[in-house]
Amino acid sequence: MLCHSTSHGPEILPPIDAGQGNREFAVAAAGVLHDLGNLIQIASSALNILARTPEMAGTHREPILHRARTSLDHAGTIVRQCVVHARDTAEAPPRSDIAGCLADIAALILADEEPSVALDIALPGDLPDIACDPIGLRRAVLNLVFNARDAMGGKGRVRIEARAVAGSVDLRVGDHGIGMPPATLARVFDPFFTTKRDGLGGIGLPMVERFVRGAGGNVSIESEPGIGTLVTLRLPALPQETRS
Repeated sequence: MLCHSTSHGPEILPPIDAGQGNREFAVAAAGVLHDLGNLIQIASSALNILARTPEMAGTHREPILHRARTSLDHAGTIVRQCVVHARDTAEAPPRSDIAGCLADIAALILADEEPSVALDIALPGDLPDIACDPIGLRRAVLNLVFNARDAMGGKGRVRIEARAVAGSVDLRVGDHGIGMPPATLARVFDPFFTTKRDGLGGIGLPMVERFVRGAGGNVSIESEPGIGTLVTLRLPALPQETRS
């Protein structure tokens, strides 16, 4: 099994020249557009289902409509968050509930009449909250689920599990897809690097790594061609006494 990992403290950028600054902005902007594209794709898929089956009963239509609404709501939240960050507005300390995050993602992914991806989610009941932005966490996990789907040819089972580990939480997303050879694995966090034939890609994993690094965590990836890939996000847990 091949493994690649990153480990950093909270993201603090050193002084950079104009060229580097433009590059940082381009990567961040591409990440936002990439994630908005994922959410628009989900909403479009849901609306296409309704358009193809106008005779669908209301009890079946409502979950699909909810999926479209939720996806577009998430997209709007990302846009609002970008505006808040641009204004440098003071925010409350970040807190994320992994179970709630995964419930949101499951609602988005599984609302199809015949979903192409099944999620196997295993969480302990006493999992602590984690010290990171919940919107960023949702974006990161959704990116990993979409990557797993693509690696499995658009259909299969994605495993998601979490456990508390010495002041942190390990969140793991795995698939039984095509896996990656060493040369690809070594470059998965390089912005705009992609093996897709259409050249569209290379943003999801760099943005996941950027988010985790900014939260003071680290990412590791294990992958083997023909076997699959396992991505582990290690994120700082909130002390038990600070939970609401």
